[in-house]
Amino acid sequence: MVASVVPKRGTLGDKKILTGLGGGVALEWYDWNIYGLMASFLAPHFFPSDNPVNSTLAALAVFATGFVTRPLGAVVLGPLADRVSHKKVLILCVSIMAVTTLAITFLPTYDQIGVTAGFLLLALRLIQGLVTGAEAPVANTVAMELAPEGNRAQYLGVVSGSFVQLGILISMFASFLTSAAVGSDAMHEWGWRIPFFIGTVLAVAIVWLRRTLPETLKKGESTEDAQHATTGGVWREIWERRLALLAIVFVVGAAQVANYTWNTGLPNMANSVFDENSTLVFAIISGLGVMLVFGGPVVGRFADRRRASRVFVFCRLLVIPAMGLTLLYTRPGLGVFALVVLLGGIVVCLNMGLVNFTATSLMPLSCRATGVGLGFALGVMLFGGTASYIMIWLQQQDLYWLFSVYGGGVAALSVVLYLVAKKKGHVHVDD
Repeated sequence: MVASVVPKRGTLGDKKILTGLGGGVALEWYDWNIYGLMASFLAPHFFPSDNPVNSTLAALAVFATGFVTRPLGAVVLGPLADRVSHKKVLILCVSIMAVTTLAITFLPTYDQIGVTAGFLLLALRLIQGLVTGAEAPVANTVAMELAPEGNRAQYLGVVSGSFVQLGILISMFASFLTSAAVGSDAMHEWGWRIPFFIGTVLAVAIVWLRRTLPETLKKGESTEDAQHATTGGVWREIWERRLALLAIVFVVGAAQVANYTWNTGLPNMANSVFDENSTLVFAIISGLGVMLVFGGPVVGRFADRRRASRVFVFCRLLVIPAMGLTLLYTRPGLGVFALVVLLGGIVVCLNMGLVNFTATSLMPLSCRATGVGLGFALGVMLFGGTASYIMIWLQQQDLYWLFSVYGGGVAALSVVLYLVAKKKGHVHVDD
């Protein structure tokens, strides 16, 4: 039997526990984002080419492959968390991220070991994708159990909303400070390794904090435990809840379409297609990042005070007109860009603040880490990882209007599937 330790609960529970849980989520996104930020610097060292754009594309292709192994992480580590220990899986995920990030820090380059360098980098990113596929859903599962009564949506808004954006902001800040300290030339030669090393140092602190987390996996407390005592039992239960799984894929997928459109697609369009002032573009996007950091707990608290399902449906339907806002930005103009980013960013903030709570509520505790993990990973892979590419590709084909239809359609379908799943009794958290 695994004991369940109930922490002292205040508005947001025990602060040390919250830091250990949310800090790991922030680290996950720091490590995930730092590679994308450093891609153009490390690309020539691992994928040399006469054309620097080709080198960067190769490095970004490695970045994209990390999304492919996320579902595998949910499949492999999710049942382990559901059957053995939430806490141990969380510590394992952070530890693996620390080791792989440290390995990238000191990884030999193409000039030293040839094409093996690129394959090793790819292997490390695939491993990181695998563990991030389990980290987020298990953290959400733990957060749902540790959240103070009446503050669950707010608690998940902090853990899986604010801390996610905090990790992204810290990665941007670390990149800026490193570049300012060592200079552009050194940054291209060796300075790109420093932000990876910073991630390793942060991981050591998070591993120590996560050792203090209580175990939230409860075993031996019901007659249903025998049914879920094996991996096969977990998967059988998920199959029985396949409608809820499909709903999770679209609930997460629609939020990620909006998230990657605003955080990646729009700034890339501004910088590459319309050749805007990149400093001002990043300043505007940073403003969006700050909004997302503080918006998660605000929308979560509102959902706790109202009916959470109705708040989710209302916020999700706002995505449809928000996607239409992107059609305003069809030519160079930072004023319009700022309007689209910041106004539409409010809708992104509302949805990113609720998506983890809503997805997590669709699975019972007995298979939550596996079910939410698989649904989340598939949603991110199918919709989040492809959103920016689809957006810019359609713009180049003079079919830019079709992207807003696509994003709005996914959002509408996510509402339909959620409501059907709710009607079938697949919402397992008090509404």
